[in-house]
Amino acid sequence: MKVLLVSPLPPPSGGIQSVTSTLVDFLRDRTSGVELLVCDTSHHLRPVTSGSVVVRVFTGIQNSVATVWKVYRLLRRERPHVIHLASSASLAMLKDWIIESLARRFHVPVVMHWHFGRVPELKRKNNWEWKLILHIIRNSACSVIIDEPSFQMLREEGCQNVFYVPNPLSNEAEEAMRKWTGNQQIRPAGRLLFVGHVIWEKGVFELVQACKMVSSVEKLTVIGACEESLKRALLKIAGEKGGTEWLEFTGELDQRQVWQHMARSPVVVLPSYTEGFPMVVLEAMAMGCAVVATPVGAIPKMLAIGEEQVCGICVPVGDVDSLGDAISFFVSNALIAAEWGKNGSRRVLQNYTMKSVFSKYLSVWESALICRQANSLVEIEKAE
Repeated sequence: MKVLLVSPLPPPSGGIQSVTSTLVDFLRDRTSGVELLVCDTSHHLRPVTSGSVVVRVFTGIQNSVATVWKVYRLLRRERPHVIHLASSASLAMLKDWIIESLARRFHVPVVMHWHFGRVPELKRKNNWEWKLILHIIRNSACSVIIDEPSFQMLREEGCQNVFYVPNPLSNEAEEAMRKWTGNQQIRPAGRLLFVGHVIWEKGVFELVQACKMVSSVEKLTVIGACEESLKRALLKIAGEKGGTEWLEFTGELDQRQVWQHMARSPVVVLPSYTEGFPMVVLEAMAMGCAVVATPVGAIPKMLAIGEEQVCGICVPVGDVDSLGDAISFFVSNALIAAEWGKNGSRRVLQNYTMKSVFSKYLSVWESALICRQANSLVEIEKAE
């Protein structure tokens, strides 16, 4: 089976890029009967932290035109059996719609891989984005959904060609987890870690405000790309605690450096406004960290909220007081943080390794081929 993967690769770093590189690396090392072609859709024209609407639209159009042209050439030259198209929705769906229409002309089924968790929100709004995503899902062969609330809502809408598939942990991260997670007992209490693009949508202002209120927080390390103006604003808030030494910005680090930081940190905090299936949470769990996050996308399922072997705490989006309470709880209860971190490592090994998730990808691709064959039969019957 020849699969054309239309998705971004690092650099820059990001959740979709991480999933893409994990899949590429996994298939490179194995004989699975799948030949993977990659059409890299990464943005290289703007900073990942840019908040300018004009810049995002302008570079998005350039990127979309280039991507459609590359897909067209690959369709003509390589004749893939299936296209696997990663999407974060929003304005990018216009590109997705064009690619889906183009693939139909070549009689190639498309598997949409939706890397976001805003489906319930879109349905409530009932806006153009909701209508377009339904149109694309119904016209593609299959769709991969990464969080259960979105999956269930789409099923209720009559979309029977959707499949729930969680994001996988890379084999490299799994190896690092087995090597480093034995150091849980030496992780210093009072130290917190944030990993991700340092933008307001990730809840970074609420995080710094919450840490400012909790006197027992000794250090908050922030890993990720950050605009200088936002960094100054966060340091200004931090200074209200009597100094800014407790807030550390490392900038972007390579993946292994991030995992090393996680393996030394008792708690990782991700108070995002919206997420799909965040790789930061998955990797933090793998590295034995307790997690404080918001109940968006797949996060409650990932952290086993409400189950016996819970791995973290979810707090309401934008609620600084609740975020501070959750941070204070873990800082004051190091043994509980350690135990919940171990729960996370076990949960990742049981549910989210690449080996277990790849079989689900393969099943979706096979379903897409069956869909194409069924459509071909219908076309033949109509012609007769």
